[in-house]
Amino acid sequence: MSLIEFLKGKKICILGYGKQGKSTFKYLRKHFPDKKITIADKNESIDKSGLDENVYFKLGNDYLNNIENFDLIIKGPGVILKDIDISKFEDKIITDYELLLKFTEGIKIGITGTKGKSTTSTFLYNVLKEQGKKAFLLGNIGTPILDEIDNITQDSYVVIEVSSHTLEFVKSSPSIAILLDIYPEHLDHCSLEDYIKSKFNIAKFQNDKDIFIYNAENELMKKFNFKYKENDIGVFFYSFDNTLKNKVYLKDNRNIF
Repeated sequence: MSLIEFLKGKKICILGYGKQGKSTFKYLRKHFPDKKITIADKNESIDKSGLDENVYFKLGNDYLNNIENFDLIIKGPGVILKDIDISKFEDKIITDYELLLKFTEGIKIGITGTKGKSTTSTFLYNVLKEQGKKAFLLGNIGTPILDEIDNITQDSYVVIEVSSHTLEFVKSSPSIAILLDIYPEHLDHCSLEDYIKSKFNIAKFQNDKDIFIYNAENELMKKFNFKYKENDIGVFFYSFDNTLKNKVYLKDNRNIF
């Protein structure tokens, strides 16, 4: 099934009308010119320029009322649902990131972490471009995903910077997932336990052929009970664990595999 087929006929709500929300509306209107679309946002003063008569609004403190009546809720990363009972609509929440994973070909490389994800994502994207690859830099740091999703093909390399806000509700993972580190920061939307859990969601739904590259020395990550796969690669900087089958560590300023 293609993304267009998946979206066709569904009653859709865009949850959060920030940068990604605007990108989502642009994409939906491009493929469904007459579709009725609802925008839900706690902000009553959203920018309504460029919207049409087939757009409905749920704004202000009651923006989540009856939201469970939609078939699909496309959530932006800026929407925080902490301390809100989402049991009636959690299974309907999806992000542009998950739409990318589910409905495009090519190699997807997801990068997350408390620190360093923007630098790492940009560096990897530039390396791929220098090698002549058809590369995209999408997500938090790059272009909104749905702005480019129609251009992604089987020979594409897609680097996505992913936040914990985006990973909170995902049910899919990229073929290559990278978790740089976890520190007790950015806890505005969840507890530390939930924050760690959301970060590991980047690799939770991988298959056995996919690869998870992770910081094997980070204390919070070491304490988290995660089922690693045979293909996964632990990265060391100051120590070494010979029990891991796949590892990378630094010695004399060289990468040793």
